[in-house]
Amino acid sequence: MKLYFGGAWQGKETLVRKTHGPEAKILPAYHLRVREQLREGQDPVKELERLVKEEPELILICDEVGCGIVPAEAEEERYREAVGRTLCRAAELSDEVFRVQCGIGIRIK
Repeated sequence: MKLYFGGAWQGKETLVRKTHGPEAKILPAYHLRVREQLREGQDPVKELERLVKEEPELILICDEVGCGIVPAEAEEERYREAVGRTLCRAAELSDEVFRVQCGIGIRIK
């Protein structure tokens, strides 16, 4: 698996498509999937581990949502934490990890 993460609208998906081509297995906006998993009572980290076993060539794209003001609502804070923990596990499981800013991918693993 490969992981691309960064702030919203920083060019993650454009960079991935340019780098890996149209045939690549891409899962964009993974942070939204984490939100849905929480709403359905699932453990996002366990769901990620299951997904990686099924799709080891997957390219995961996720917004980094933990670099800002701590949300006042408990549900939003829980979501923010879940995305962070899921990204940490995704980085562990990934062969390559890129942080994307302004459309530039910086390899950190």
